[in-house]
Amino acid sequence: MDLSAGKAGVRSRSPRPCGTAAAGARGYSPFVTTTDDIRRWATALPEVEEVSHFRFKVPVFKVRGRTFLGMGRDETTAVFCVAEQQAADAAQADPSAYESVRRPDARKSFLGLQVELGRVPAERVRNLVEEAWRQQAPKRLAAEYDRHKPV
Repeated sequence: MDLSAGKAGVRSRSPRPCGTAAAGARGYSPFVTTTDDIRRWATALPEVEEVSHFRFKVPVFKVRGRTFLGMGRDETTAVFCVAEQQAADAAQADPSAYESVRRPDARKSFLGLQVELGRVPAERVRNLVEEAWRQQAPKRLAAEYDRHKPV
């Protein structure tokens, strides 16, 4: 007797793992953002280059030499260079998804907003990519992008 079969000999479907969605453009939860998603969004912006972090060997994205986004070591997090107050507000609103981070050295200067990619909708992550790019891009470059931005 085949115990994996359901009624009338039809194989039953396995339940989805907790927290996964039944539908979606790519068949998974809108909360799943991958490094490839971030790479695609970041490199679609003007004058972006991807480099490897000198120590951690993870993707880092720059606009005209200024870092605006870096992936975490395990690539389940990312740090976005946004305004310090914006990072503090996000971290206060949802500490399980966001953290305002500072440099680990003696300076302890503000670094950015660390995001747990599995806890934040992909569309929000996509918006953060652009916000971080704007924070670091020269103002003229951002203005030119706005004039020619695809709708």
